[in-house]
Amino acid sequence: MHAIAYLSPFSNTENPYIARQHALLGQLGYEVRPLSIGSILRGRCAGLGRTGNVVMVHWLENRLFRKGRSERGLSARGLAEFALYSIALGVSRARVVYFVHDHAVHDVAPRLRRFSVAAIRWLRWLSDARVVHDPTFAERYDAAYLPHPLYDEPVPALADTCHESPAFTAMGAIRPYKALHELLESWPTGVRLSIAGKGDPAYVELLRGIVRDRGLEGSVSIDARFLSDEEFAEQLSAHDVLVLPHLEGANLVSGAFFAGVGRARLVLARDTPFIGWARQRIPGVFGFSAGSALTTQVEDLVRRWPELSKIDGTSEAVAEFGEAACLDAYGRFLGVHGRAPSVAARREPSVEG
Repeated sequence: MHAIAYLSPFSNTENPYIARQHALLGQLGYEVRPLSIGSILRGRCAGLGRTGNVVMVHWLENRLFRKGRSERGLSARGLAEFALYSIALGVSRARVVYFVHDHAVHDVAPRLRRFSVAAIRWLRWLSDARVVHDPTFAERYDAAYLPHPLYDEPVPALADTCHESPAFTAMGAIRPYKALHELLESWPTGVRLSIAGKGDPAYVELLRGIVRDRGLEGSVSIDARFLSDEEFAEQLSAHDVLVLPHLEGANLVSGAFFAGVGRARLVLARDTPFIGWARQRIPGVFGFSAGSALTTQVEDLVRRWPELSKIDGTSEAVAEFGEAACLDAYGRFLGVHGRAPSVAARREPSVEG
C-alpha cells in the first residue's frame, strides 16, 4: 500500500509553490491527496488514522481572516473551518507537518495581529513536526530547515547581454505587507522601476499617488493585474534586478525570491535574516535597509553596473534550492522511499511568537 501525503491547501493559483510540493511528494513515492473541508466531511481522509502517512499543512492560519482586503478582519466561516481542521489534525495518527511560512498573517487589522500569531503558535503545537524555509529561524520555531523549491529551475546560465543601465522590477501581489509605498518614497529619480502584479485597489491608488507626487512617472510604472506564469517569466527576463521590499517581520522568506534567484541578474531585498544567509551563498543577492539606505544602495548598484552585470548565480541557486537539493532534503526529513518516521510526541505550547 502506498503511503499517502495529505496536502493542505491542495491547489494554489497565486504561484507554483503547492504544485512544486505535489511534484516533490510524488517523486518521493507518496500518493498525494487533498486535506480539505470537503474531503474530511465526505470521509475521504481515512488515511489520517495510519501512522505511515503524512499531513503537510501550509498557511492554515490564513483561513481565519477575510480575503481580498487591505486590512483583513476575522471570518466567521473561517473560524469554523479552522476549528474543524484543528480537530482533524489533533486526532490524526498520520504525522502532521506544519510549514511555518509567516511570523503573522499578512495585512490583518492591527488589533488582530496577536491573534494571528497565536493561531500560528497553536498550529506549531498541534503538529508533530515543523518546517521552515529560513534556517535562521529553525531553532526559534523548533523546526527542521527544508529548502524552498525554485519555482522554475533555471537550466541555462544567464545570458551575457543585459541593459546598459540596470532595469529594476518588483513583482507579485501588490499588497501593504510588500511595503512598496516605502520603496517608492525612497526610490531615486531617473532609475527605471516596473511594479507588476495583482493589486489591492486602494493600495494601488496610494502607490500611484506617490509616483505622481514625487514626479516619478517617467521612470516608474505600475501594472496592477494578475500575471500568468508566462507573463511573469517574460517580465522577469526583461529586467536585470528583482526588488523585494517586504516589511521586516512579515514572512520568513519571499516566494518571489525563489521565482527570481538564478534567473534575474541581481536580487535586491530588504535585509532580513534569510537574505543575510542567502548573501553568503549566492552571488548577486543584495540587502537594503529602509529610507535613505535604499536610495544609496540603488544608486550604488547603478554606478557599479558594468561590474555587477557579469554576475551569474544560477549554479549556486540550483545547488541550494533546485530539485535535486529539495528531493534530498525532503527525502531525509520524511524517511527513505517516502516512508515517514513515527509520530513524535505532542509539545506544550510555547510562549514566544
